[in-house]
Amino acid sequence: MFAKQWLMTAGLVLAVLVAVNVAAEPVAKSPDTVMAVGEMCGGCVTKITAKLKPMSEVGKITCDIPTKTVTVTPAAGKTLSPKTLWEAMESIGKTPKSLTGPSGTFKSKPRA
Repeated sequence: MFAKQWLMTAGLVLAVLVAVNVAAEPVAKSPDTVMAVGEMCGGCVTKITAKLKPMSEVGKITCDIPTKTVTVTPAAGKTLSPKTLWEAMESIGKTPKSLTGPSGTFKSKPRA
């Protein structure tokens, strides 16, 4: 009986220690920016890619038609401006419904 209680207590202590250690580890922030748009088709993907690809800050563009999202990865050593991305999307008629990146989440045009 004592061995069973000891094992249960030791297991509980171990579980708490693991949980505390996992919670204390810093979570790496993704440099990517994800924009949700209202509608997306193959033609939209072409327009979005043509608009964003020439930008020196942009390294990679991934458009996901089923989820209606655009993920933009910055070029090495570059930072993406939420406002610049928002305005680029606006200029082709694809105003984001939301934009989430290292600077935060925006539901309207960012100031910077």
